[in-house]
Amino acid sequence: MSSSWDSDCEAAFEAALPPRWEFRDRAFGSPGIWRPFPEAVSAEINALARRGQRRGNVSMGGTELVVDLQDMVAMPTDQYAVPRMLRKSMRQPNINKKTLKQLYSTYMEELPPSDHPGGPDGISGEKFLDLFKDLDVDPGTDVAALALAAACNAQEMGVFRRREFICGCAVLEADNITDLRSKMPELREQVVSGKSLSEVYTYTFGVALEPPSKVLPLEEATQYWALLLPDWALREDFCNWASEHLKKKAINKDLWMMVLKLATEVPPDLSTYDENPAWPVVFDEFVEYYRAAKGLS
Repeated sequence: MSSSWDSDCEAAFEAALPPRWEFRDRAFGSPGIWRPFPEAVSAEINALARRGQRRGNVSMGGTELVVDLQDMVAMPTDQYAVPRMLRKSMRQPNINKKTLKQLYSTYMEELPPSDHPGGPDGISGEKFLDLFKDLDVDPGTDVAALALAAACNAQEMGVFRRREFICGCAVLEADNITDLRSKMPELREQVVSGKSLSEVYTYTFGVALEPPSKVLPLEEATQYWALLLPDWALREDFCNWASEHLKKKAINKDLWMMVLKLATEVPPDLSTYDENPAWPVVFDEFVEYYRAAKGLS
């Protein structure tokens, strides 16, 4: 593990803290100064890099730029425009690689396949449960577990591959079990308060799927809604109605995301529901049923 630990850390750090991109702004006759791109533009360039593209277009302040990541230049599409030099500014998390390695070694075990992009080993099974026991978190009932998995961007439920675990620790800037445990209340509160709910909710659907399936069984979706949307007043009514009336008893991604919208944007009395004509038909049917059952007009 030692031979590739540093390179795995660098890759995971970049995933956790995507680099910022800068361009050289040159006035006539001067060497120019480096200026940061807006965050949205940096995100577009990082997306190009992740896809392995050498060239691509990004927009900045109404100007279209052709970015070349091999020659490290950005060329405005305006006539007579001058190329702008690019550079990547890496960010380093405030963690100690050696200390983090000791933490990971406590729980890791070899996981096939050996050429997995997330690393040849990881935390799973009993070791996974041991980790969460040491974090004072019940992965079956505590939304902090899902929030940690989202921070790691773990691709399989109940597994943290090497690079995924490093990524999560980098996001949280925790390299030992005490510091990681201290982050759990914050992770939990960010979901409950709504600050990170959309991000964790969206992530959960993807990681909960059993490939090649594109839908989540209603029974499983119901369990995740209880975890992610515990205060949604209509949750039990909707789940009970869905179990009786929903065809195929499965939830696709569009419906999963619309449930979040219904839960967070529409009051329990459904008084504003009709203001949005874009609700799916299945919601219309539920609302009609619910209003009739509760005597609501």
